[in-house]
Amino acid sequence: MKSLRNRMLVIAAAALAVVFASAVPAAAQNAFQGSFTLPYEVRWQNATLPAGDYTFDIKSLATPSRLTVKGPNGSQFVVAIVADEKASERSMLIVEHRGNRAVVSELRLAEAGRTLRYATPKAPKDVEIAQGPVTREQILIAVNVK
Repeated sequence: MKSLRNRMLVIAAAALAVVFASAVPAAAQNAFQGSFTLPYEVRWQNATLPAGDYTFDIKSLATPSRLTVKGPNGSQFVVAIVADEKASERSMLIVEHRGNRAVVSELRLAEAGRTLRYATPKAPKDVEIAQGPVTREQILIAVNVK
């Protein structure tokens, strides 16, 4: 009787060990990691990023591509609205200047041959005319392909 109970305890302990060992999630590999420096405050979809050094990672380039940006104010999540298979010679952020506002419109990943596009706010026509034309700037990024 006692040996049967001991066997049952050993079997239960082994089963628990298997359950706990399989419950540990595997660390997901990032498809891309990189870094960049913003010389001024930039709006990136719903996130406002102050000037400073940033790192980013992308778990997958499958649509929708979700980017995690880490910088001086912690982490922000940004989701691309479109992912194009448009080649670029260098990896970079495309920042549009509209009056006194800077907005990220694209993230070009040369190593993947992909361009991720982001929503940018549109100003009313009369305000846009008063602020002048939209200009675009390229901010180079360093990308690590996994």
